[in-house]
Amino acid sequence: MGKRKGKKQYYSGAGKKGKFSGQKKMLTEGMAGFLITCNNRERETIQEAYNVLNEYADKLVGPEIRKAVPKENEKENKKDPNDVDANSDEEEEGDIDDIDAALEKEKADILQVVNTKEERRFTRVDSGANNCIFIKTTLEDPCSIVSSIVEDVSVNKVNKARYILRLVPVIGTCKAYDKNINELLESKLGQVFQAGKEVSYCIIYKCRNNNQVKQHEMINTVNEVVKDKFTDATIDLKSPDVCLYVEIIRNIFCLGIAKDFFKHKKYNLQEMVKEEQDKASTTDEAAKDTQDVKEEKKEGESNNAVSDKNESKEPETSTDENTDNIDVKTDDSEENKVND
Repeated sequence: MGKRKGKKQYYSGAGKKGKFSGQKKMLTEGMAGFLITCNNRERETIQEAYNVLNEYADKLVGPEIRKAVPKENEKENKKDPNDVDANSDEEEEGDIDDIDAALEKEKADILQVVNTKEERRFTRVDSGANNCIFIKTTLEDPCSIVSSIVEDVSVNKVNKARYILRLVPVIGTCKAYDKNINELLESKLGQVFQAGKEVSYCIIYKCRNNNQVKQHEMINTVNEVVKDKFTDATIDLKSPDVCLYVEIIRNIFCLGIAKDFFKHKKYNLQEMVKEEQDKASTTDEAAKDTQDVKEEKKEGESNNAVSDKNESKEPETSTDENTDNIDVKTDDSEENKVND
């Protein structure tokens, strides 16, 4: 018997297929984006988030423009613009009317844009926690997009989410160490708190897949930075102007900003339209009940009309029977007279 081959080739690609092998797709420090929670339907939630975010980004910022990056072989084959023969050849190629050549050219342009190395403005990265999705963005202000979405859903009652539960903008991430957290807070909180302006705030804390960070320690750290840098800020736990949404996922500290957090159902998009849906369902049920009552009334009236008609017909039949009896009696009398 021959010797069995080693298992080296069997395990050779295992590292590339691992969940945490690619650090570019994992949630790391120095990111901004959107923190989204869902209920087990992560794939559908990601697609829905892309659709909603792109819709509002097109309104506020404009459509996404991606520049194609030329490949190496294309750079080598690039012709000199001063070459007359080359320019004439290009003009001839531009005037080609062949359908196949035009389709191939369009296909090449599309593939060139798709294969570009430029980063998309919305990219999903693995957060490392179940039912928690992080979408990284290259836009400077993710809070404006979320504010417009919340305004439409909460105030105008426009249902935009079927799978998304909570949508919170994240303005920065860092490692979950005191030094890194202090640096991030000092650099980012200037967007929220302004000197000489009173702003009430509270801290919303959540921790996923980490048992080293303590809640009271983290809240104290954030409060100390706010008090030192922004003396006009006050704490309000019932109806604050701004909520500092602190979420720790594994060893990453995420800082989110949510304005009127409690007023807008804690940024839960489905809860914002739930009351409107309940009202609509109750009105539909009431309309259905009234329709059923009307139909019952109509059926009752029709039954009463039929019974009245039957009652009116009964005496006529009785008179006919009486006349028949009278005729019979007269006939008997005539027979008696003949016999006499």
